[in-house]
Amino acid sequence: MNNIDILEQFINTRGWSMIRSVLLERIGITSCWIATPEGQLVFNEEQDHLYCQAIKATTKGKIECSQVFKDCLQQAVEQKTPTAFSCPAGFLGFYCPILADDMVIGVLGGCELIDPRVEPAHYVSLIEKFGVADRTTFLSSFERGHRISVAMLEQDIELISLICQLAMETKTKHKELVEKSQEVHTLAEFYKLFEESRMLILTLEPEKLYSLIVSLTAKAMNAELVSLMIIDQLTQEMTIKAAIGMNNEVIKKTKLLVGQGVVGFVAKSGEPLLVKDVTQDSRFGVQQNSPKYYTKSLISAPLKIGDDILGVINVNNKSTRQPFDEGDIKLLSIICDHAAIAIKNSKNMFREKNEMVLKEIEQYEEQMRKEEEEKKNLLKEREEAETQLKETEEMIRIKEELIQSKEALLREKQAAAASMSEKEKLQRELDELELEKEELEKEKDGLLEEVRGKGVLIREKEELEKKAVELIKEKEELEAQTEELGILYSISREIPLMSLPQEILFWVLERIQQFFNYHAGSYLYFENGRILSQIKQACFINDNCLNHIKRQLESAWAETNPDKIKKVAYSTEDGEAGNLYWIGVEKFQSSLIAPLNYRGEIIGFLNINSFNENAFTPLQRRLLTIVANQVSVTLEKVRLFAKVKEMAERDELTKLYNYRYLEDLMVREFSFAAQYQKPLSFLMLDFDRLKFVNDTFGHSEGNRLIVTIADIIKETVGNKGTVARFGGDEFAVVLPETDQNTGFNLADEIRKNIYESPYQINGKPHQLSSSLGTATYPNTGISTEKELLAKADKALYDAKQQGRNKVIMYMPL
Repeated sequence: MNNIDILEQFINTRGWSMIRSVLLERIGITSCWIATPEGQLVFNEEQDHLYCQAIKATTKGKIECSQVFKDCLQQAVEQKTPTAFSCPAGFLGFYCPILADDMVIGVLGGCELIDPRVEPAHYVSLIEKFGVADRTTFLSSFERGHRISVAMLEQDIELISLICQLAMETKTKHKELVEKSQEVHTLAEFYKLFEESRMLILTLEPEKLYSLIVSLTAKAMNAELVSLMIIDQLTQEMTIKAAIGMNNEVIKKTKLLVGQGVVGFVAKSGEPLLVKDVTQDSRFGVQQNSPKYYTKSLISAPLKIGDDILGVINVNNKSTRQPFDEGDIKLLSIICDHAAIAIKNSKNMFREKNEMVLKEIEQYEEQMRKEEEEKKNLLKEREEAETQLKETEEMIRIKEELIQSKEALLREKQAAAASMSEKEKLQRELDELELEKEELEKEKDGLLEEVRGKGVLIREKEELEKKAVELIKEKEELEAQTEELGILYSISREIPLMSLPQEILFWVLERIQQFFNYHAGSYLYFENGRILSQIKQACFINDNCLNHIKRQLESAWAETNPDKIKKVAYSTEDGEAGNLYWIGVEKFQSSLIAPLNYRGEIIGFLNINSFNENAFTPLQRRLLTIVANQVSVTLEKVRLFAKVKEMAERDELTKLYNYRYLEDLMVREFSFAAQYQKPLSFLMLDFDRLKFVNDTFGHSEGNRLIVTIADIIKETVGNKGTVARFGGDEFAVVLPETDQNTGFNLADEIRKNIYESPYQINGKPHQLSSSLGTATYPNTGISTEKELLAKADKALYDAKQQGRNKVIMYMPL
């Protein structure tokens, strides 16, 4: 962090507010500045008195004032002590060095004070000396100018110097503590994320594990661009296996050899590397001002177990827009150590598992082949038996015909036979034929029984095949149920770590996408009088389909909450630009919607859509309902926690919100305004003469005055916004979805109500008045909630400088 950044942070501290109060109220300086030792202005309050304006308007005066400024900087750096001085025109001023680690990083200065030791005639002579054009204005402003003795000025600038040093020391110590705390917190967060994902890490196959590792790394490192590359041990080529913040085309095309570029260097050396400026590193082909690497720094660490290097994890673009440091590279090295072990275990486990599965498949296929061969043999035997049966039946029929012919012949012979011996012979032949007929009948029955037996075997085979199909289906259902349980377990473990409803809901949509394979997921949620919705696109979706989702959600909400119908604030996450397969499809074919229901009250919906017909199974329908119920309970817990937290963030005297709550609220509301493109107005109020009341009538009367002012502000604002006590006699008002003019009008209404409110102290009337500053996002110069607050504070200061009892609106130059 350079000196300018430190000084800019300094002017946003409470210490600087105290210094400005001393300069204005005690010393009477309205024109002051803060500059670097090189002369670059960081803060410049140019409200010159008319007599100094007249002198600076001349060539000689301008040159001498510029030289005084340079001399102040030089002497402040050399002496390192606050000093009062007299300028060539005889006016008093001062300079005060701002130190950090005993080095002058800036100089605070001011001037234009009248020295009571100097004769008035000397100041009158300046008219001639500098050639001032307007004598009358010069003299009249000189008469009204602020006078202060040198001794008093030296005493006051000693106080200013002390405040400066205390503020800088506090900021330095605070920064060191924050950095250490952040390092410990970040490491603890990683171990918490790693521990909560332990079951997944131990059971996921390598491809899914890569994505989980990248996700955990992005969360732990607070990064927007993370990639995991694995080395092919045969070709020594590295490819991206999982990434966040990169499109699919880049992921597919990126291939590096070990030793090639920064990543290849890390893979070859086995040592982590911090590149502070990728645009200056010859190993890294990045153009200046590349939008992909806006922080210019990159860290890369190897996935290493002993001497075995599996791959590399690369991280870029902190969401805070800060460059990476040594603490970040230590954290990434720890992550890589754990990830390398997990990857190796996963590869070993799934290699064995794949081998077992392949073996089972081969055994199953061999068994099926044998059974199929056996079935063919049985069918062939059955056909042969049926053929044999037909032949036997034909033989029996022929023999029966022969027997019938012989019987007829015997009967003829019997009738014609004359002797007993011939009859007996014919009878014996007839008996033999009967025996032969009985044997043929038995042979026929045996063949029929054999055919029936083979038919039973064929039916048993068919039943076994049917059972095998049912077992395969049952296995698929068990696998789906296992994945369902994995999703529910992940949700139950990870959701309680989140504190914002929108964060929870969008995380759930991301988590369930892989299981449901939807093309668009969305939620609708009612929070603090607003209806919020976010749509996640898994692919590119046209406007007609987006509008269909909005109608689905709004219709469901209107049907269940007819008394809470409001305009919905939508936010849409763009789908992958490269995935244009569904760009021409105008209508979804499948949809699921599940209510977020807590104790009978519907507070929102989860909704998923697919372009495929019958995309969602009954199992998936049941799972979405279970997920919605689980999310509903978590959202209620978050709401209750926020309510308890709110109770701890109330000002004890006024019962308004305190500064701590105001900071959190500003972060949330600014994020909402930026995401949903809504205006956000911020008011700062300072009522007058509290110090006079405290000093004259005591602090109890001062507290009564503070409560009175707080009640007036609260009553005027009503449900339009949130009122907070900023500290002392300062209040703040946050006005969501309020434009610039509306915010200004409300501020003026507050000022008017305070001014017109009757107030008495000890039975005597006391006039109330206040000054207000307003600022509104979006506006030039406002890109963060801190900048919005600073602009309103500057407008408040201008209102006080212009005579109090005023409202000033921040307007960019």
